Formats: sequence, structure tokens, C-alpha cells
Amino acid sequence: MPENLCPHGRKICSECQHVSDAGKRAFDIIRGLTVFTPYDERIRSWVAIRMEDGGSDQQLYDSKADAIAHQAWEQQCAYFSFRGAPEGFSSAKDAAIWLEYHRLMYSAGMRLADPDDPDVIMPTTKEQLGDQLRRLRAGM
Repeated sequence: MPENLCPHGRKICSECQHVSDAGKRAFDIIRGLTVFTPYDERIRSWVAIRMEDGGSDQQLYDSKADAIAHQAWEQQCAYFSFRGAPEGFSSAKDAAIWLEYHRLMYSAGMRLADPDDPDVIMPTTKEQLGDQLRRLRAGM
């Protein structure tokens, strides 16, 4: 079996994913912004989440470019948009999977901090996620 795969043969597995402190922190930050920010403001906003520890400056930005511009180390962040998930992450496990997905994309050579690049759309089914991860690993 290839290196770093779970018992199900996946690089990221929702069945095996350990909910790290980073995932819990990212979930709590996004949940707090969801609860305390009006929907009309939140739906157009971006949040920078540090991939290393799930932390954030907890600021809402009008665009991805603004979020990137305000980070001291923009390459160490993943950028969450409420546009695709108006209520944030559904669980700490989902936040952990989202962080791990972005870490793997970055390690495969993708650059998340380019405001001109199109937004990455995370696959929704295990099969689609597995297929995309296989293609990312092939490029490593």
C-alpha cells in the first residue's frame, strides 16, 4: 500500500480523519463568525485560516485578495469563503478535513494565495475526493 494512506486506501478519509486541535480551532472560529455576523455581511466574506494550527485573525474580508493582503504569511493560510458554506463547517471533523485537503494541495504545488487563481472546489463525495487526491499525488 502506498505511503501515508489510511486502511481504506485514501490520503484523506472522512472515516479515519482525526479531529486535531487545528480542526477544532478552525471550526470554533468559523462558528463564532457565523453566530455573531449577520448573514448579509457574512455571505460575501472571506476568512484566512492558518493551515498549521487552524488559527485566524478572525477578520472578515470583502475579497480573497483582501484576505491575502492582510496576512503576514499568506502562503501559510487557506482561505474560507462563506459563499459556498453560509453556515460554516458542519463539524470539527469537516474543518479538519478541509484543512488537510488544503495542506495536501499546497504540498502538491498549488498556490492558494494567488488572488487571480480560481477558487478550489473541494469534491463532495468520497469517490470524487479520492480521484482528485490520486491526481494530486501523481503530480507530486
